[in-house]
Amino acid sequence: MEPVIYPLTPEKALSILDVIEDYGVVSVDVDNAASLLDDMLEPNTKKLQYARRILGEGNVDKAVLVVRDNAGILVIKMENVVEMRVVVRDYRRLIEDLSLNAG
Repeated sequence: MEPVIYPLTPEKALSILDVIEDYGVVSVDVDNAASLLDDMLEPNTKKLQYARRILGEGNVDKAVLVVRDNAGILVIKMENVVEMRVVVRDYRRLIEDLSLNAG
């Protein structure tokens, strides 16, 4: 299956991150080149809290929802320093609820 990419505005990405738990979070990965803290965080809830805090401090450069291999992956890149990836189980409902269109 070829990946399908749904481009997101920064505002839409932030709104999704606020309710992402409603869609069955499978995993969260935050890579912050300016910090080691993200590598030490465990469970997904702590990583999501960290991601939300980091997003509040900067500008979103790019945000997409990638659907591939029966997984929805929210990818947010911020100021070429931070990259967040949140894998959700119920990506179909997320797409429908937020009226996302493939780009």
